[in-house]
Amino acid sequence: MKKIIFSLLIISLFLSPVMILADHSDSIDYLQAQSQNAWITQGLAAADADDINIDYIDPSTTDLMTASKYLLALASVETQDVEIVNQLIATILNNYNNNQLGDTSLLNDDFWGLMALSAAEDDTYQDNIKNFILDNQNPDGGWSWTPGGSSDSNDTAAAVMALLETDLTAASPEIINAITYLNTTKNEDNGFGYDEASDSDGASTAWIISALYKAGIDTSDSIIFLNSLKQGDGSYLWMPGDASGSVLVTAYALVALSASTYPVDYVDIDDQSESSGMDLRIEGPEDTICLATGLQAINVLALLEVGSEVCDFEYVAEETEYGIYVSSIDGIDAAGMSGWQYWVNWQPGMVGADKYILAEGDSVLWGYGGWPTYTGKIITDKTLVDIDESFLVTATYFDGVDWQAWTNAEIHAGDNIYQTDNNGQVNIILNNDGVYSVWAEQDTGYVRSNKIYVTVGDGVSQTVDLLVNIPVDTGGGDDVVAFIVDQSSVNFGDLGPGQTAATVLSLSNTGEVPIYIEANINGHQIFTDNTLLDQDIWEDYNLDLNIASSSDVDISLTIPSNWSEAGQKNAQLIFWAVNN
Repeated sequence: MKKIIFSLLIISLFLSPVMILADHSDSIDYLQAQSQNAWITQGLAAADADDINIDYIDPSTTDLMTASKYLLALASVETQDVEIVNQLIATILNNYNNNQLGDTSLLNDDFWGLMALSAAEDDTYQDNIKNFILDNQNPDGGWSWTPGGSSDSNDTAAAVMALLETDLTAASPEIINAITYLNTTKNEDNGFGYDEASDSDGASTAWIISALYKAGIDTSDSIIFLNSLKQGDGSYLWMPGDASGSVLVTAYALVALSASTYPVDYVDIDDQSESSGMDLRIEGPEDTICLATGLQAINVLALLEVGSEVCDFEYVAEETEYGIYVSSIDGIDAAGMSGWQYWVNWQPGMVGADKYILAEGDSVLWGYGGWPTYTGKIITDKTLVDIDESFLVTATYFDGVDWQAWTNAEIHAGDNIYQTDNNGQVNIILNNDGVYSVWAEQDTGYVRSNKIYVTVGDGVSQTVDLLVNIPVDTGGGDDVVAFIVDQSSVNFGDLGPGQTAATVLSLSNTGEVPIYIEANINGHQIFTDNTLLDQDIWEDYNLDLNIASSSDVDISLTIPSNWSEAGQKNAQLIFWAVNN
């Protein structure tokens, strides 16, 4: 007899001993002996198998479901192949139409397509796809593979896993209703069937275990049922009465029994490419002048020139008998024994800035001070603390050979100032919710340190400051190319995961010729991935602007729903123009 279970959703971090202690080596061997496919790859990856074969993946596929499965498989093994991932993302997005993915008469392609895009950290069209899925949720809380079809447990489990990649949570009414439906497909043997009238099978049970696990729900009894289907060769049966195991069910079972879900893992393409280029930080006597990453330049002086365009400052480089000397940055001139110095990877520059040849990944710091001036940095033992919970800040400085304890350093945490002890350490307790920037400095002899952002309390905050920099005169002769932007900065304020903020900039052609404008964003990944100009990706933005004409530009930023990194983030939006 079918056992119908209606229950309240309980959030739990419980992992059953059965799930933790199971040995999957025989199942891994069984799957590795089969003809490989995307489901097998994900099962093997979930079970931490070695030498996973993905040679079957053909990135030239134009089929939506195939591309989605390939992308999920590549994410599960944390691929480093940026080109293939981007090609598959493009294939999925090319199948977007009518606010959904693929065929409007199908739903399962939206479930798996949304999961695949999420696995690649791409939230393009995510809200529209989510809404399409929600619009087709049946009154019983479940989903079918097609709009208007009868609910089944397999597609409902897939929908739950997909929706939990958006801003919905296990406490959302839509998810609670879906899980209530899934429980109606549970049988007396604690396995799950395809629908309310079906006997338990291994595939349905595995997918539902993964969905419930993702929602934080204990599935110990169903894990016991799934384990009962295991055969001597490591395979798992589809139905208890089958004569031999199923390759696909075994792959699904490994995901479920490894305390995993779909997507099995994620791959962040932009994080992989963050090491390219050079970083530039400029610390003035009172504040940070520039913080930019991913720049390209042949030497330190050329990097300063690139930075001046990105961060909108001026500098003066003088030719002296000893070579090029940078005497002023952002209006701060060398005076007396104090002036500008640079360091590359913490080592002081011993040649003129135009003579130091840079390599990929180099980090350049400019600081103002006398001689000697040391560079410093801080680390914290925590970046997420409760109110009235202490965290430890350790400050060190580089003496040219080793890192030393930075004693008596001023540690800034929001509006509060603390002082380090003889070990360069101080314990800090903050009493109010918020995200606090923490850094070290000292009146003389040291360059201001890096900043670390510490979140206090339960809230997660994203404070962003997008700087807009304008090359005013890029033309020559009488055909002057010039334009202005009505705002020099945009602060999107505090944004949490899943939230969006927007504003409008106005561009005006103040030159003597028509101009063609494009845009570029340099800086933190949260901007480069999620900023839209005129409701489209910023890479595609362009504008023809006649003499004495103006045009508004909508700029918006959306924080992905799965974003977990708190703190202030910065970037630079650069509009550049040429004679049209």
